[in-house]
Amino acid sequence: MILPSMFKQMALRTSAMFIVKLLGLLLRIPLFRYLGPEGVGLYQIAYSFYGLVLTLLTGGMPMAVTLSTAKNAGNGWRIYRNMSVLYIGVCTLLCTGFFLFTNEIALLLGNEKLELAIRMFLPALWLVPLLSLLRGFLQGVEAFGAIAASELVEQSVRVGTILLLLSSVSMPQALGTAALGASTGAVCALAFLLVMLLRHSLSSSASATSSEALPERNLRLFAHTALALTATRLIIPLSDFLEAAIVPMQLQASGLPSGQALAIFGEMTGMAMTIVYIPTLITFSLTHTLSPKIAADWQARQFDRAFRRIGKALNLSMLWGISASLFLFTFAEELARLLFDQEKLATAIRLLSLCPLLAGLRELTTSVLWAVGQKKEPMRGILIGIVCSMTVLYVLTGIPGWGYTGIAAGVLLFETIPVLWNLTVLRRDLQLSFSGRTLVMNAVVLLLLTSVVTLWGGRLLPAAGFTGMPLQLTLMLLTFACSASYVALVALTRPK
Repeated sequence: MILPSMFKQMALRTSAMFIVKLLGLLLRIPLFRYLGPEGVGLYQIAYSFYGLVLTLLTGGMPMAVTLSTAKNAGNGWRIYRNMSVLYIGVCTLLCTGFFLFTNEIALLLGNEKLELAIRMFLPALWLVPLLSLLRGFLQGVEAFGAIAASELVEQSVRVGTILLLLSSVSMPQALGTAALGASTGAVCALAFLLVMLLRHSLSSSASATSSEALPERNLRLFAHTALALTATRLIIPLSDFLEAAIVPMQLQASGLPSGQALAIFGEMTGMAMTIVYIPTLITFSLTHTLSPKIAADWQARQFDRAFRRIGKALNLSMLWGISASLFLFTFAEELARLLFDQEKLATAIRLLSLCPLLAGLRELTTSVLWAVGQKKEPMRGILIGIVCSMTVLYVLTGIPGWGYTGIAAGVLLFETIPVLWNLTVLRRDLQLSFSGRTLVMNAVVLLLLTSVVTLWGGRLLPAAGFTGMPLQLTLMLLTFACSASYVALVALTRPK
């Protein structure tokens, strides 16, 4: 059973991730209002390039370090130390090359305004791989407090940098400022974790765990795990990069001017998707705390306990995803108006409202399969998903009037296929059964609860003097509180 044994760790991670996501959202509101839809489209293109290169550098290495450390802290420490030295050399050479050819890269991405943004991302490309590797080691020794604190430091510095510098600047300078925040946040977070590592002597304790040299068998296992996870992790940033290359081009092919094509791309991928993916912080934090525990259980052949944890996590992830999707669909207009002052985003939010359910399940099932040694299956599912998604994006966004619908169809298809694939593998290879009747019952309760609170609040709150935005905010908070309370109640209830 995951809860309550994991409740404190999950609560810590959820709280930290919620604050990080909230800070990111609060930053995006003034940033995206300043940039406008077209500027957001350009930012998404630059960020997709940064994300692809970053994943090529890190890939599944942090998770591989986590799994190795969870099994043997001494081996994990030595792997982390050796890989850090390697990363310093590789990142230095790569960033130097990108700096020399920044102009050519910007033109290759389709707009010379991206040059400054790419250059400002380069320090982050040197720092973030080292930061991710250190977090992977700390996750393996379950130092969740230090990880959570470093994430808060990173996001706070990033937000502060951008807000401080974002005033009376041109579009290219605004894009460069947004990119610079990633670098300043990363350097402060890395410095914080290194200080924590030295202060608490984690390195000494880890080294003392095993004084023997790392066996060649363990090195081969680590390399195989890292390569498999990297291949899987690489697919999603590659998908984002291809999406950034395909969608604006096809929207222009459908007859739209360049500025409007970039605006639609920015509205969907930068604004609407920012909103719909916020609820996934719950399932992502669950995955973060679950992976090392399942890996340790599987290593110790404690299969019953691992299956109980997996089953409870899947039920909780599905229930939370359904709750979040209902909330997004119900309050799409209010969220679009409140956050970005663009009511036309409501249609996009509704089209993407299933993303919290699908993305949470994709991340959770992928991590579960990795933890039990199924490294290749998640990669196959995501590969099929990306091929189908890119095909749909290419075809539908090239049809006049299908821009928003085509993008939403591609995103949902990319999330759906890996989820179905992973669930099929869990049923087939682990003989893991799912409580379908209980899930349906809880989903019905959530639907009724959302409907009752919305209707009840819509009638009683105006009678109490609430009007306009205060009315909508209160109604949203009441609905969210009721849904989240029910999900928490189900999570804390022991299975019979």
